[in-house]
Amino acid sequence: MTLKKGRVFPIILTIILIVIIIYLFATIKQPYVVCTKNTTNDLGIEVDEKIQVTLDTNNIKKMDLTKTIILPETFLTENDNYLNSMKFILKESYAYLPKKSTKISQESDRLIAHVVVEDDETLILNNIEFTNNEKLELKINANTKAKDVVTLKINDSYSEGEFMTHMKNNGYSCN
Repeated sequence: MTLKKGRVFPIILTIILIVIIIYLFATIKQPYVVCTKNTTNDLGIEVDEKIQVTLDTNNIKKMDLTKTIILPETFLTENDNYLNSMKFILKESYAYLPKKSTKISQESDRLIAHVVVEDDETLILNNIEFTNNEKLELKINANTKAKDVVTLKINDSYSEGEFMTHMKNNGYSCN
């Protein structure tokens, strides 16, 4: 009888340890990094970018970008419909992505682009420029090789530290 009791305790302990290990592996969160950049140009137009990147085994697996363009009062007149034309241009700049991954909304003084990518897609950051030659113009740089834009692609290889350093070197603040 003592021999059976001596075997039951190690078996129960082993089962408990296995359950704990499985639970820990199942609840491990994937690391993600949030980076932001806020710029205001000489026309008073503010562009806020916030990107949350999910990393899995040192590769980018998901990117969630929110880009907000805020126009000052001087460009918000009744006759000039800058926001509508900019919304169209912004929508066209993300036309290379699947429709379900991009949502662009308009408020009274701003445009908000929300982009979520998980497949083999590329995002270009910091690629908007405004000029005012008698009327406000929006230029979007779609060149992924340009030195003044940040290009990120799903499955790019970055550790959490490497990604944060890359983004900080391009003017973003990360946490």
